[in-house]
Amino acid sequence: MSTTRRDFIACAAGAFAAAGLLPWHAANGQQAWPVKPIKLVNMGPPGSPPDTYARIYAERLAKAFGVPVVVDNRPGAGANLASDAVAKAPPDGYTLLYTVSSAFVVNPFIYRKLPFDVDKDLKPVAPLLTQGSFVVVNNDLPVKSIHELVAYAKEHPGQLAYASYGVGGFPHLIMELLSQAAKIQMLHVPYKAGPMTDVISGQVQLMAEPAASAIPMIKAGKVRPIAYTGPKRHAQFPALPTVAETYSEVVSFGWHGLWAPAGVPGEIVQRLNAELTRITRLPEVMTKIQELGSEPLSATPAAMSSMVRLEAKKWGGLIRAKGITVD
Repeated sequence: MSTTRRDFIACAAGAFAAAGLLPWHAANGQQAWPVKPIKLVNMGPPGSPPDTYARIYAERLAKAFGVPVVVDNRPGAGANLASDAVAKAPPDGYTLLYTVSSAFVVNPFIYRKLPFDVDKDLKPVAPLLTQGSFVVVNNDLPVKSIHELVAYAKEHPGQLAYASYGVGGFPHLIMELLSQAAKIQMLHVPYKAGPMTDVISGQVQLMAEPAASAIPMIKAGKVRPIAYTGPKRHAQFPALPTVAETYSEVVSFGWHGLWAPAGVPGEIVQRLNAELTRITRLPEVMTKIQELGSEPLSATPAAMSSMVRLEAKKWGGLIRAKGITVD
């Protein structure tokens, strides 16, 4: 079930045509696009990493297109509220979805029924950035590596408690993937709000925290990192091993991207993809992404579809094997 960033890079290979940057007119002579405000429906609440990133792109898309690009926050239901709003929007290119990959590679497996079809109702536009998570532990827990964590868990089966943001999220699935690979038993404690405070206090012993929010806690010394879940060591912590250096199948990194209603014309999708790729490669945007603990990521719409299929196969297999469901 291992997935490496090389798989994504292979999927992402391909050039972007210069025509994608030109104004688009429908073959039947319809009005050029865009001529009115574009709404970017965001799955994260205000101030969250998805919201922060979405506003970075919205500001630059507005300058490029000469129309307002407004971020519309629709948090809730594991990104399903935002996805459903866009899936049911007119396919005219004026309503787009900014969300995380779990909405497409996890949700179809953990929810018994979704109000939309991820394959039929939404169309990939562009991936933008990717980040792994840090496995962090309470400072009093006597483990400093994945080897020591596994040994401790085997000595205390079912007693080592890890936190997550809820059933089926990446922080939960990462630890399930590790438990499966290491053949250990840990206690899952799902939270509705941020669990980091309880990891710091020792109410729970550890968790897998996304890079953007983990890094400030690590640098402040509030928790101890023992491994990174990405396919390679994190640039800000080059001495910290990856989980995959111990268990090769335990690789996890989510990514952010844009989707559109399925009926949006391909010409609009290609233009958006080209513009978003240009923005991602701007030095100031790349710097901002890296400062927040992530890495820039670009791919064609077709390659983005392949990325979804690859990740869905991995997480779908784990979810079915573990019988994980949220309803």
